[in-house]
Amino acid sequence: MERKLRGGRKRVLRVRGGFTLLEILLALTIMGLLMAALAVNWSALAGGQDLEEGAARLETALRMARADAANLGRRIRLAFDEIDGRFIVFWEADPLAEPGRFAEYTACTWDDFVSMDRIRLERCQLGGLSLTQVTRMDTAGGGDANAGPAAITFEPDGSSDSAVIEVSAVDERDTRHVIIELEGLTGTITSRILSPEELAAEGAPGAGLP
Repeated sequence: MERKLRGGRKRVLRVRGGFTLLEILLALTIMGLLMAALAVNWSALAGGQDLEEGAARLETALRMARADAANLGRRIRLAFDEIDGRFIVFWEADPLAEPGRFAEYTACTWDDFVSMDRIRLERCQLGGLSLTQVTRMDTAGGGDANAGPAAITFEPDGSSDSAVIEVSAVDERDTRHVIIELEGLTGTITSRILSPEELAAEGAPGAGLP
């Protein structure tokens, strides 16, 4: 590019027209590193979301079972499969003619939504009125350590069994566990996310899992 100066002189301005190969390779390398970092962070974030979302959906199942029991005027029972930990909804179809007889509640409208695909059931244990007195099944007062997960029964009056449910993530990279506590008299649900170290401090089965 030429530019006229005073006195008629001309000055040539050299304009750089592009990037060198080294600069292009450096830019591509930086972009690759950024993409790799984003992929790792997103994977870790998704894993954490799986555990928390799965636990939240299980809490929804507890609330829906309580609501169905009150609306139907029938006892609803939430049972967990001993093999894969998935829950099955039962109801006391005819409490007058066949009290205590539970059949699968095929008219349930929310069980498919409350999927446990992202979490793994570690235990479901019934407790007393005070959740602070709930002990693990392999300690004093908890029942048979080899027994399967307990079923939770919801009454038409809005009460239910008190229970402690422990779940972990299907993704083994997430080593945290969630403890869900259901207070049967009031229906209050609380949850805690525990690290492996915190689980070990509580003496929980499954503590220290890789």
